[in-house]
Amino acid sequence: FDDMSSPYVYTACSSDDIADVYAIERASYPADEAASLESLTMRCAEANEFFMLCRCSSTHAIIGYVCSTLTARETLDHDSMTTHDASGSTLCVHSVVVAPSWRSRGVGKALLGRYCDEWIFGDARLRQRVRVMRLLCKDNLIAFYQTYGGFTLDGESSVVHGAETWFDMHRRADP
Repeated sequence: FDDMSSPYVYTACSSDDIADVYAIERASYPADEAASLESLTMRCAEANEFFMLCRCSSTHAIIGYVCSTLTARETLDHDSMTTHDASGSTLCVHSVVVAPSWRSRGVGKALLGRYCDEWIFGDARLRQRVRVMRLLCKDNLIAFYQTYGGFTLDGESSVVHGAETWFDMHRRADP
């Protein structure tokens, strides 16, 4: 997934990357919303093909990432958001994160677009496995996911995670 003209390089996450990913996670979410080190480690180990890093092409530093897991459930709930069911066909997107020092530079747009259009639905093998992508987001990010990821708003989520209200969104695989 390297493009020599891009300022970004996209790679799978490895166990060696988890400390840096966790630092970005902690800097990006309130304490009651950030994924734990254990959760990120599990996602890397068990759902690695759905854990994409964005690196600066010149330094190879991690500047963002998207991590997801599969579930056999149609909707997101606490259980579907905390486990990985490799036989599932619903991809639960847990995090789309850009390091604080890289924000407002278009990294998030590039990261989300690459993940949805090329990493997941552009890969023939993954496209056969993933029927729908689902995520939870706050109100201020709905337009971002609609515009740059092709997601559709389903409405307010029943999932409680932290203090704020979350919204369910989905994107189906193209026919």
